[in-house]
Amino acid sequence: MLSLGIAAPAEAASGWQAHVQCTKMRISDNTAHGFVQGYGNAKTQPDAWKAAIKNANDQMSTGYRAKHCTKKTIKRG
Repeated sequence: MLSLGIAAPAEAASGWQAHVQCTKMRISDNTAHGFVQGYGNAKTQPDAWKAAIKNANDQMSTGYRAKHCTKKTIKRG
């Protein structure tokens, strides 16, 4: 007996995983001090990028900010 039901792929329900690399900037003099990696998960690609950038900024100590983020990878999962 054939089943004609259509099921969505399992990965479609799990959303997106994004990875960004941002420059670690000191706010006081706007100088660069290396890089920080950020990772984020969300149901849509734009939200996954936002979550990854937020993750990078959340890692910054007082007086620093993650800026000039480069989108590295995004994948289902």
